[in-house]
Amino acid sequence: MKRYILTIGVIFGALTVTAQQLPQFTQYFLNDFIINPGVTGTKDAWIGQSNNRYQWVGIQDAPRTYILSANGPFSDYNMGLGGYFFSDIAGHTRRTGFAGSYAYHLQVADDIKLGMGLNFGATRWLIDGSAIQTKDTEDPAFSRGTQSTWVPDAGVGFHLYAKEFWVGISAPQIIGNKLKFFDDYTQTQARLSRHYFFNAGYNYQMLDELVLQPSVFVKYIDPLPVQFDATLRVIYDDFIWAGFSYRMDDAVGVMLGVDFQNNLRFGYSYDIPTSDINPYTTGSHELMLGIRFKERD
Repeated sequence: MKRYILTIGVIFGALTVTAQQLPQFTQYFLNDFIINPGVTGTKDAWIGQSNNRYQWVGIQDAPRTYILSANGPFSDYNMGLGGYFFSDIAGHTRRTGFAGSYAYHLQVADDIKLGMGLNFGATRWLIDGSAIQTKDTEDPAFSRGTQSTWVPDAGVGFHLYAKEFWVGISAPQIIGNKLKFFDDYTQTQARLSRHYFFNAGYNYQMLDELVLQPSVFVKYIDPLPVQFDATLRVIYDDFIWAGFSYRMDDAVGVMLGVDFQNNLRFGYSYDIPTSDINPYTTGSHELMLGIRFKERD
């Protein structure tokens, strides 16, 4: 029994101790309603988007994340609605799920609004135990092969925004539900850790057609140290942009994007690890494709 608990503990240690459980994106500012439901419906149109991240290319079974999302405003009711599907694969584990988001937007000053949002969804956590090598080849926990469980989830967020700036705080996985695997062999259970996010940015008009946009994204997951991303973008004529990013103790990156006639959007980023994993990977790639559907009345 102790051996089974130890084996399973190693797996969940990777989920609960050494890294955040939610996927990370370098281009967090392009689909921020995923990290903060208070952002839902803040744009002037419905936006459909695909975000794809291929992390640590060159390493076998490295993380891969895919998200398909849409959100938009209902201006007559001062609210926004949205939803997304996602798949997050890392080694022999997979998260697949969906969530819906709602936000109410309150006018707090002449040009400033506050979005207050909630999201609800469910995630299927899966472990392919048959693909995990253990010292005990007869370990009955893993001889059962694939194990999975569905877990409901919820998050809350607040987003203060104007044309020139935005500031947001959010708390995904706020319920902190338990994950139950291999129940016949162990009494231990992993738990979804609550995440606490803060993000902010400012649009500085340098010239008539040139905008400088610094932004930050701060993440805290108990008991891990605080992590943060810092990004600087230069946007020309609301059409083409380029930028640099820094993720604390993890990576630096470059990025480029275009917005075709304010209808089609494309973004790409390339991360170079600064951690000990650098010699073993050629970096991480991230691709975003978006489309604008309907203007506000």
